Amino acid sequence: MTAVAPPATPPPESGRAVRHALGWMIVSSMLFSVVMLAVRLCLDDLPPTQTAALRYVVGICLLLPVAGRMLPQLWRSPVRGALVGRGMIHATGVSLWFFSINAIPLAYVNAILNLSPVWATIGAALFLGERLRLRRVMAILISFAGALIIIKPGFSTIGAGTMAVMVTAACFAFSDLIAKQLKAHHDDTFIILALSVTITLVSLPFALLVWQPMSANNWMGILVIGVAATLGHVTLMRSFAGPMWAAQAGKYIQLLFVILFGIALFDEIPTASTLLGALVVLGGVSYIAMREGRRNVAQDGAGVPVSGVAAGEERRIGA
Repeated sequence: MTAVAPPATPPPESGRAVRHALGWMIVSSMLFSVVMLAVRLCLDDLPPTQTAALRYVVGICLLLPVAGRMLPQLWRSPVRGALVGRGMIHATGVSLWFFSINAIPLAYVNAILNLSPVWATIGAALFLGERLRLRRVMAILISFAGALIIIKPGFSTIGAGTMAVMVTAACFAFSDLIAKQLKAHHDDTFIILALSVTITLVSLPFALLVWQPMSANNWMGILVIGVAATLGHVTLMRSFAGPMWAAQAGKYIQLLFVILFGIALFDEIPTASTLLGALVVLGGVSYIAMREGRRNVAQDGAGVPVSGVAAGEERRIGA
């Protein structure tokens, strides 16, 4: 019996694929910027753990109509340990992220969070056996130098907000690495649903310990961040249908969004060091993304299995 060839797919580096990746990532960045804005405006008086738990409860409610039939797979999955582990890591990162949003300027938060792909590259080398080539090492060092420009160690106090967002970047990176492995077992919709369910189960007991009464403004904020963040994850995954370097390039528009929000609503004018450091970090991360994207496309075209930290894992830019 003659095998049926799979349907042709557009070239991963075609103009259409690049525009697809850029467009969806820009939409995703805008949505996660709205999340940061809503947390600052409506949820600054709630414990971060309570905010995180409720955000994912809203996410589950939004996903159930389209993915509810997948729920039994959560406890039947052969990789349920990885699903739970990812939920614990991501719950920690989201709680610290919400804390940092209310502790330091939004542009500062976003600039430091852009270190996440660097942590992902290091994690891929340590835990997935991927090679740290010289170009990757140089890009990591450049990005780290950019972070030092932003936080100015030795010249200013590194507060709890700064430390929180640095840990958040690492948590999101390792969550992404686990998601990369999960994609071999489940589709994107299930992975997003599983993350929402596991984070809710992990964070809700801690949220109940610090639970505070909520105002109408708080509930409105929870609804906004739940809807915006869930749609942000959906559009994020859509962007990865194109080349990863294009998706990464589109992600950096988020810095522009949060700077504009910060200036317009909170009079947060970024310092020169924050802007310079952010540009250095973005340069290093963009170099990693573009080099890895081109290398993986070349390998794929030669019949070599695509691998690498930029090949298609879930690059996190928000909760």
